[in-house]
Amino acid sequence: MNPLDTTARHALQQQLETMKQQVLDELRASTPSAQAALAGADHEVKTHADEAESERATEVQMAEADVDRARLDEIEHALARLASGRYGLCEDCGGEIPRARLLAQPTAVRCTACQATAEARARH
Repeated sequence: MNPLDTTARHALQQQLETMKQQVLDELRASTPSAQAALAGADHEVKTHADEAESERATEVQMAEADVDRARLDEIEHALARLASGRYGLCEDCGGEIPRARLLAQPTAVRCTACQATAEARARH
């Protein structure tokens, strides 16, 4: 396996920071629309279909915000590992996460083998 050199670490940190900013922007953008949906709930709803559609739209916005918050947590966890020198090490086996995997998935916490094992356990 190829350990990450300083240039690769810097590039991955920049990528993580860019990802973090994108998620923060998405969360900020979704906040006004979520608030508008909640404010719209105060108005009289004409039909049950309108009410159901309004509730569905609000639930979708809340679910999207939850996904964004989870992505933000993963990014911040990766940045913390980078700062502490643990970035690129598998949290399960302690081995190195392949460079190609980190470039493809900068928030990866497991090597390919441990990730496959974790996914298999989750399916069963």
